[in-house]
Amino acid sequence: MDLKDIDYYDIIFKNTIDPILFLKDGKFIDCNKATLDILKIKSKKELSNISPSQLSPLYQPDGRLSKEKEKEIIQKCSKNGFIRFEWLHIDLNKKEFWVEVTLRKSTLKNEEIFIGSWRDISQIKEKEKNILKKNEELKKRYTQIDKYNNVLKDIIDSDLTEALLHLEGYKKALDESSIVSKTNTKGIITYVNNKFCEISGYEEKELLGKNHNIIRNPANSKEFFKKMWGTLENKNIFRGVISNKKKDGSIYYVNSTIIPVLDSNNEIKEYIGIRNDVTSLFEKDEIITKQFTDNVTGLPNRQKLVEDSKNLLFPKLAMININYFRDINDTYGIDVGDFVLKEFSNKLSTLSDLNINIYRISGDLFGILAFGNYTTESLKILCLDFLDEVKINPIKYDGHALNLSFSIGISSGREWLLVEAEMALQQAKAENKVLVMNLENKNNDALKKKVELTNKIKYALKNDNLLIYGQKIINNITGETKYEVLMRLKVDDKILSPYFFLEHAKKARLYHEMTRKMIKLACEYFKDKENSFSINLTIQDITNEETVEYLTNVLLETKTNKRIILEIVESEQINQFEKVTSFIKKMKHLGARIAIDDFGTGYSNFEYIIKLNVDILKIDGSLIRNIHKDKNIFIAVSTIVNFAKQLGLEIVAEFVDSQEVLETIKSLNIDCAQGYFLHEPEHLI
Repeated sequence: MDLKDIDYYDIIFKNTIDPILFLKDGKFIDCNKATLDILKIKSKKELSNISPSQLSPLYQPDGRLSKEKEKEIIQKCSKNGFIRFEWLHIDLNKKEFWVEVTLRKSTLKNEEIFIGSWRDISQIKEKEKNILKKNEELKKRYTQIDKYNNVLKDIIDSDLTEALLHLEGYKKALDESSIVSKTNTKGIITYVNNKFCEISGYEEKELLGKNHNIIRNPANSKEFFKKMWGTLENKNIFRGVISNKKKDGSIYYVNSTIIPVLDSNNEIKEYIGIRNDVTSLFEKDEIITKQFTDNVTGLPNRQKLVEDSKNLLFPKLAMININYFRDINDTYGIDVGDFVLKEFSNKLSTLSDLNINIYRISGDLFGILAFGNYTTESLKILCLDFLDEVKINPIKYDGHALNLSFSIGISSGREWLLVEAEMALQQAKAENKVLVMNLENKNNDALKKKVELTNKIKYALKNDNLLIYGQKIINNITGETKYEVLMRLKVDDKILSPYFFLEHAKKARLYHEMTRKMIKLACEYFKDKENSFSINLTIQDITNEETVEYLTNVLLETKTNKRIILEIVESEQINQFEKVTSFIKKMKHLGARIAIDDFGTGYSNFEYIIKLNVDILKIDGSLIRNIHKDKNIFIAVSTIVNFAKQLGLEIVAEFVDSQEVLETIKSLNIDCAQGYFLHEPEHLI
């Protein structure tokens, strides 16, 4: 071996037992294995995402902010070239430890860097702490003895009697306010006060002579009690919250102070325990935890995400949506759907790290919140690597692999974090992309307008500003009138048609609430009238179980089930045939009639009309408005009319805006007409 070829510096750096770190511009750029071990960090790559301030408590023991003190030390080192100091650090598990830091300024490629080495001095600090504590205890003990000596010198028998009465008074006050017990050195109970009996549910005779384990909660770990007894046997006072078990099996929590009582030989004679009931505080804490936790997956929920995004440094959010998740529920059932959500959340949870939190936002929507020095590019790579892992190791149910697909939207910044991430997610879905990043904040004006519109829609729903209008549908032969109910929204003293708010309401998850309000208003309005009336339903409404159940209940309550016409918006594309067929059967069984709206546009399909077994066909206005002057449109409408007549369907022509159009549709034997020429929509409620 040629010793000249050996890189001694590299060997020393990698194998020294003391942690060594390199810093540049306030960030870690390299470290040795000893550093990773002491910080409980997996890799150097993970360290690069961490700010030095994250490895320290907020304050150092001298009361100064760690961040400010760190800045001052760096400046001194930069000026003097070298500095040595003691520092309190925390590792990845938030455990504190002391180190002596030697920091030296150096240069690398003409740039200033700092090389730091640590020497673990935690044990030394602990010994110092114990020595100081012992000294304090001795001072207190000698001070107390001096007080007693002075008292004994000055008091006479009557004073002694008075002093004893005072002591009795103190005991009584303690008994009234606290839960008190005494045990011998083996933990056998020798005294309990009334409060101890009240909270535990035991009588005094059931407790005296028994081991204190009689009220132990089995959920407490052995390590907890090992630490407690270690503290007491070293003649130190133990303080902490302990959960105990009552006689009836219920759990209660006590803030405990357990004191070793020493005899004249400085040996432990017995233990006195003084406790205060803090059960209500723990119950409140459990309630708060439940409010921030998703019931199905156990992950933090959307509410917790919102809170964290406000408080964490430089948040970045990735929203992950499981595409077509509803198909899993429809095919396998809700239980399997919940199984998939739990398995997926377990896989996501493996990404949790120092600067990464995982959430279930709603339904099939999950969130990865990165913060601190974690970059958006790192978050993007993390998400794509995770998707590759899920493809290689898919979720399995009953031995079958479920090949899921995903859409991801990423955003950064605190103000519009969730909204921008959702916008990026919607863009990914619309463009059939796996991942879209919305980071440049170019659309802030448009975003603000969308947020404002969302708030206005919410305000309108809350303050009964969702209105229903009615437009007459007139029979061309009998003159009989029925109404189509139309939704309107009152916003800032303006009446908006669905064109201005409906799509946005769908994206803002307000659409189903609006549909149900419209159903309720329409049925309540027409329940005491003779006219038939129709309302529009989309495929989203028909496939939403809550909306269908709500519609059924309202129809039966208002007894409008035999006068309502349910118009399915044909342009929505009827691509869930079985659900639509099931819905139609259910509604027709109640006595309702079914119409296909806007026929002639979008997904017009004669075969579907035959299979769906509808009652009414409404021909779209784009065909009707020019029927009197376009021969090809006239022929197309004639074909639709002949087809519908053969099936025995009622036909309605929409958008009749002139006498010429009205005469033309009558010549084709179309049953009913609807349009501004005959009647403009009027406010009903």
